[in-house]
Amino acid sequence: MFCGVQNNWCLCAASDIPRSVHAGTLGGVAQSVRACGSYPQCPGFKSLHRHLLRIALLKLCALSVWEVTMLVAEVRACIEAYAMLPLGAKVVVAVSGGADSMALLCALFHLRSVYNMTLIVAHVNHQLRGEEAEQDALFVEQQAARLRLPFHKTCVDVKALQQSAGISVQQAARQLRYRFLYALCQALNVTRIALGHTADDQAETLLMRLVRGSGPAGFAGIPAVRLPFIRPLLTVSRPAIYSYLQSEHCPWVEDSSNVHMAYLRNRVRLDLLPKLQQYNPQIIRRLNELADMVRAESRVLEQQVDEWELQTLAWQARSKVEICCRLFGLAPLAIQRRLLCRVVEALATAPAAVGFRHIERLRQFIVSRNQERRCSLPGEIGTERRAETILLWNISRTPAIPGILKLPVPGKIDIISLNIRLTADIILKPRCLGQMSPQRALLDLDRTICPLHVRFRQPGDRFYPLGAPGSKKLQDFFVDAKIPRGERPYVPLVVSNHEIVWVVGYRIAEPFKRHPETNRVLCLQCCTLQEASS
Repeated sequence: MFCGVQNNWCLCAASDIPRSVHAGTLGGVAQSVRACGSYPQCPGFKSLHRHLLRIALLKLCALSVWEVTMLVAEVRACIEAYAMLPLGAKVVVAVSGGADSMALLCALFHLRSVYNMTLIVAHVNHQLRGEEAEQDALFVEQQAARLRLPFHKTCVDVKALQQSAGISVQQAARQLRYRFLYALCQALNVTRIALGHTADDQAETLLMRLVRGSGPAGFAGIPAVRLPFIRPLLTVSRPAIYSYLQSEHCPWVEDSSNVHMAYLRNRVRLDLLPKLQQYNPQIIRRLNELADMVRAESRVLEQQVDEWELQTLAWQARSKVEICCRLFGLAPLAIQRRLLCRVVEALATAPAAVGFRHIERLRQFIVSRNQERRCSLPGEIGTERRAETILLWNISRTPAIPGILKLPVPGKIDIISLNIRLTADIILKPRCLGQMSPQRALLDLDRTICPLHVRFRQPGDRFYPLGAPGSKKLQDFFVDAKIPRGERPYVPLVVSNHEIVWVVGYRIAEPFKRHPETNRVLCLQCCTLQEASS
């Protein structure tokens, strides 16, 4: 039961809440905010109960004035601790209209002069709650207008993405939301994007990952900073946020879907977490401390993984990787698993489909000395054993095979889909040329017909490998050279007058090799686009 006192709303004495605990302009948001003109007065406005403080909620937020004042100081301390904001930053604040995002907007508004920052309000209507979502968008727009801040909004079709991508509603909504924020960041030349995750969100996330299953990296939780995203409220509890909003007379809206028990996060927030608080009232703080410890230790491990990756993995345009079995076997077990998690994250179409048992199966496949050629994995990851390495690639991301390309002599061509550059140079009266390598071919220019062409395998192709007694089918050469089946369509062939002179990365043709009397050498080289630009 509510009673009105000079347009403010408080709980009656009949309630078990102390009379001194006021909702300010929040107890009856629809009435009191309309009175001051800061809520959309749209026709057919409904669902007033969404904007009323619940008695149980007010019990949680009965904090002292000192604690409320400390919230802005805690937000500032979080910003400083994680170096979130440079001076003069241009910040997009993602505001749904809920308590967390409104507290974020209010706190940053108070701190704007400290960091000389420019604030921009952004809102995404996911079109999942009909008129309620439209009302929330209008509410956020008017709050931005009240603070005289620029406002940007968008509507996204979550259900369409959910159906086309075969993902959950929450995943689809998150993808579209972040896509909009990234686009806005680029369009407005924004420095940072501020999100309203709290300490309670951190605790909920850890519990969700525990329930679903997660490795150590998952228990590092939500990062405070992952540029351009920052989370200034990550050390702040939700009760402190409600009390802060109440003290600042800052309204917010309640998302009715937050009580739907169909969503795991809601079940964790409304059911599991309260039960755990019966065993440990400080469970939210303890889970946040756990995330902080794991994150710090994970950073140290990831630095070691970076070093091992340079020695062990050979990436090819991020769609393919080759793992050196011997060096991989020397790495500690924890490093091996993290290396493979990194590979899966980069290659798998659906990384979540690859669990611990799959990582362990792949690890055993790499370190074992058995002769199995392949390891079955989900996520559209292909595997194939070579002599000393294991090749992994994404089956669905294989690059398109280019057509026939002209390679001028001298000159160069870039094959973007394969992330390589081929160059052709002429060396006159060669003396010291060095040795050939898989990525460098030295030919007798006078035996070739220019211009050269680069193409890929065709039916009936034959090749006369250097040192061989005669020509053979190109397919037989691929088999003899142990080139994986999935890689063969993407091996470039340098051709002179329809004759293969170099199988790039493997062998030159016998008829085109240089001789002691050779006066002009054709030097062909292959490198990645990154190497070419360095």
